[in-house]
Amino acid sequence: MFVVCWLAYVVSWAPYIIREHYPAASAAESGTLNVARYIRWSDDIFAVRPGVAFINNNPGASLTAAIPLILLRPVLERVDSWNQRQPAPPAGEPREGESFRIAVSQRRGCYFLLIGFLTTALVMAPATAGMLAYLCSRLIAGGVSAPAASFMAIVCGLATPLLFRAGLLNHNLLVADAGFIALLVLWDPSDRALTLSRVLTAGLLCGYALLCDYSGAVVVAVAALYVWQRADGASSRLRSLAMFAAGVVPGIAILFACQAWAFGSFYHPAQYYMTPTAPTAHGYRGFDWPSPALAWALLADPRFGIFAYAPGLILAFAAPFVKRARPRIPRRESRLVLTYFATFLLFCSANRYAWLQPLTGFRYLVPVVPGMALLAMETAAALPALVRWSLAGLSAIQMALMTWPHENDVRRTLDVLFARRFAPAWLTWMREAGAPLPWIHAAEGLAAAALGVVLLEIFLLLRKYRRKLTPQPN
Repeated sequence: MFVVCWLAYVVSWAPYIIREHYPAASAAESGTLNVARYIRWSDDIFAVRPGVAFINNNPGASLTAAIPLILLRPVLERVDSWNQRQPAPPAGEPREGESFRIAVSQRRGCYFLLIGFLTTALVMAPATAGMLAYLCSRLIAGGVSAPAASFMAIVCGLATPLLFRAGLLNHNLLVADAGFIALLVLWDPSDRALTLSRVLTAGLLCGYALLCDYSGAVVVAVAALYVWQRADGASSRLRSLAMFAAGVVPGIAILFACQAWAFGSFYHPAQYYMTPTAPTAHGYRGFDWPSPALAWALLADPRFGIFAYAPGLILAFAAPFVKRARPRIPRRESRLVLTYFATFLLFCSANRYAWLQPLTGFRYLVPVVPGMALLAMETAAALPALVRWSLAGLSAIQMALMTWPHENDVRRTLDVLFARRFAPAWLTWMREAGAPLPWIHAAEGLAAAALGVVLLEIFLLLRKYRRKLTPQPN
């Protein structure tokens, strides 16, 4: 399960340079999160004082991405050195904020494409594939057959927006991975008493989610609610919640330490210091009362709405009313998943930064996708087999068509695919960056081989799953 999902995510990586890349690159280059040298490269970088600049977000994703970049620094330096020796690019000064164009103009295009690939292959892909492998094992522990559990994990990972988001470094998916693993750690199929080690582990994961983004506060709140529900008796609840809080503390401590070092105040977020943009000049640094218009957009806008990207997830709301579906998610956990969805929607509809999602596509509600996918599959299990298989197939096709060119708008996916002659986004950008033909051909060959392995494994899994469902003769 891990290898199949990891390969699928790596093959479809998106070659975009985003704000979380800059502190990670700076940490590998000079051992600091100060990104003053990249201040023109992104609108998400702002100067705190002369010679000192930071990104406008929590540092968790960048700190995580810095680890493989530091370990592979010799490789990055060789590529950067080669890149610097190449002929000057065509005349024309890129505009401020055009990250890739600036990188190419400074002869660092291939260097940053390699950074984008490494952070996908060594951070995002393994984190999400690991979450799905753990989901598969927990479903098996809950009594689901291995083929069925594998099929459910594959659908969750490759037929939902998890596939779209796993292709590039982003904090929202890391929040999703950490938060959902925390809930799986706390869940017990036999409803046995919570152990303090599991509660502590869940707390550490939730603290990491908060280190990645302040939406992690929702993850902390919902996981704490689940701890309270799972604990038996007042003393057990108090002990469990105290251990959970102890797990959350390290993530908060690292976040506060980074904010104190960068801005001189441990409790003010990065958004406090940046110049507000039009959508974020409301409330406290862009956080205001929930907006019904934004809530609707988060659900249905073709540029970033969760049900525009994955219409099948709507079935999740019918799961509590379906009686004959198998396997079933326990009623308490079903309510928790729907509470998780409602709380995240409320939080994100109050965050005016969510209006900026068309820049990179659906991401703010990605933490709720795994749970909603499980509920949707529970509903689908009660439908006729042809309908069930058609929904899974169409969802996978839609996600693949959007992820291959990494087009953010559902309405433009086919146009972009035809315009690029079905080339993946990374191939187009490698050519624009001036990558040597041997590199391009090697990348194409490896991608084709990896894609073949993924498709073969999915075919074998489906055949085993269908054989499991087919009644055998006596």
